[in-house]
Amino acid sequence: MKKNESSLWKTELLSFGLTFDKASLEGLGTKFKEEHHGYDCSNWGVSKEILLPSELMLPGNIVVCVHNIPSSPYQVRMIDGERFLFKNEENVSKISFLPRPKVWGKKTSDGTLVKKIINFYGYDCINLNIYSGCEFWDIGAPCKFCSVSPTQKTFKEACVEKNITQVREAFKLAFKMEDEINFVLTTGGSRLDGNQEVINQINVLNVIKEIVPWKKIRGNTALMPPKDLSLIEKLYGTGIEHPSFNLEVWGKKNFQNICPGKEKYKGYDHIMDSYKEAVRIFGEGKMWCNFVAGINTIDELKEGFTKMAKMGVIPGANVFHADVGAVLGTKLKSPSSEYIIDLYQHAADLYHSYGYKPFFSESVLRNSLANEAYKGWI
Repeated sequence: MKKNESSLWKTELLSFGLTFDKASLEGLGTKFKEEHHGYDCSNWGVSKEILLPSELMLPGNIVVCVHNIPSSPYQVRMIDGERFLFKNEENVSKISFLPRPKVWGKKTSDGTLVKKIINFYGYDCINLNIYSGCEFWDIGAPCKFCSVSPTQKTFKEACVEKNITQVREAFKLAFKMEDEINFVLTTGGSRLDGNQEVINQINVLNVIKEIVPWKKIRGNTALMPPKDLSLIEKLYGTGIEHPSFNLEVWGKKNFQNICPGKEKYKGYDHIMDSYKEAVRIFGEGKMWCNFVAGINTIDELKEGFTKMAKMGVIPGANVFHADVGAVLGTKLKSPSSEYIIDLYQHAADLYHSYGYKPFFSESVLRNSLANEAYKGWI
């Protein structure tokens, strides 16, 4: 029952966002994990000096991402030393913050704070943005939902470029110091030269492979496909379990409109062809494809999920949230609870039909309800 209720509150929070009373923010940046502005910012109406949590933990170890929206009916409040989620004036759930990573206060041999190199996604996933920038922003053609460049310029909390030595040292420290790491997530950044982006990923993944205590790198690497598709074989050789060439939106015209830089330098058709080649190499049910839920109509996105699943690719989505500095800004709102539930129940039907598993786990996947739907909690 708790898990069903937690899934409900997660759905609502991804649709409406939330706010915090001042007392509830106590301990962030010391005891509890604060937001790590290495990629985006979806917190509206707060000063950049105010620390907010990156996620909340709901009962049942269900993680949900924080999106501070002043108009939301939801608020986190502190009562007698414990945190609770309120909807208007009704106390609906107990919540907690995630512990601050122990490794964040350490430095690499060149004096760089580890927090500037690696993030932690959800409860037990180590996250590395190899390049915390976007060359599509540099040429004035970013994906319209993305705020990576404005976020970097505002907060300056991450090293935009990370070198191999920094990555090696940060990962070694993390696996030595942290209590539990079960997944790895890497992103390649958005480079105009697709071959170089993949080569950079391969080099980093080969270093990570030496450090993780698993036979394969459990998790995901998100990148755009190379023009030279023979590089996909080398990507397979790194041992990464689940690569993804994330389309973000379904349909060629939608892709051209929402992701103009990716369309010009990668191309919708090339990405689809690359998926076919990658499925041949990695096998069915290994490649992932992420979308942004709420940009497409529900029928369009369900069609995209179905077609990707038939290709042997596991479809998934993060719920759209308006980012500060993104081209779309608040022109598009997060989808309704009904949209969210309909989409993820459709995804769950596909997963069970094809024998696929959803991305990561409910303790990691903070902007998605794929795991909750798969387990029948929504």
